[in-house]
Amino acid sequence: MLGGGSWYYLLDGVASVISGYLFVMNNYIPMFICLGFVVISTILSLGFRDVYEVKPKQNQKKEKILKEYGKDLKSSFKFIFKSKRMKSYILFQVVFYSLIKIIEIYQSDLLVDIGMPEEEFSMIFAVLILIGGISITLKRKIEKKFKNRTLAFLSIAYILATIMVGTVSSINPTKMIVPIILIMYAIQNISKSIWFILEAKYLRNFTNEKTRNKITFSYEVIGGIAASIASILAGLMLKVVSIENAFLIIGLISLIGMILVLDYMRTRFGLRPNQYSKEDIEFEIEK
Repeated sequence: MLGGGSWYYLLDGVASVISGYLFVMNNYIPMFICLGFVVISTILSLGFRDVYEVKPKQNQKKEKILKEYGKDLKSSFKFIFKSKRMKSYILFQVVFYSLIKIIEIYQSDLLVDIGMPEEEFSMIFAVLILIGGISITLKRKIEKKFKNRTLAFLSIAYILATIMVGTVSSINPTKMIVPIILIMYAIQNISKSIWFILEAKYLRNFTNEKTRNKITFSYEVIGGIAASIASILAGLMLKVVSIENAFLIIGLISLIGMILVLDYMRTRFGLRPNQYSKEDIEFEIEK
């Protein structure tokens, strides 16, 4: 059966296929549809009600609230850097998520460079998203087969596909290699989609209801900053090397980085509960 995340990706894929056809007809149609959905979701959000009654503290000033929030955030960062398990997981996220954001920039550029019309690759990416959504059904089978090596399998598969794209396109940057590139793109989308589902699952395993928001926010901040910096540097790289060589260079750099991270995670992540230290599990807000 499909979970909530699976349905999200499947619906996202179907919507992308539809928007791809509409883009070919008129590239303004998808934009207006997106604007319509934004307006609808904004209106719906105004009707939300708190599940639990919120009792505002009348005498609490904004400065004090911000100070307490900053203190909680500082504590969550301290926990992250103290916990070997959490630190290894964030290192994995920094490398893998940064690579994903870079490749998202490179993928369309490469197709344009080898002569694919923009209206065609808009359809291609729509189908790739649908493939990624359908692949979510393989999540349990992959977890069952690879167990605590699941993250290694997904990341290495994504990186090897990146290296293959860079190698093939560097040798023959023409439309002849499009089938190979699309197969590699499909592998990347499958790995990425399953990773995004597992990412949320592992974060839940690290936290409880009281600490989840604080640690998740810190986790997302670190990953977002790292991915932004990596994307800027990867964009600047295109000024000195071709998109084909950039694929290959980024893939090789990511492979080296991921091997080092996976080796670091080997004795710190995916262990039995009794093998973790107190600092790896317990999160406490400083008084």
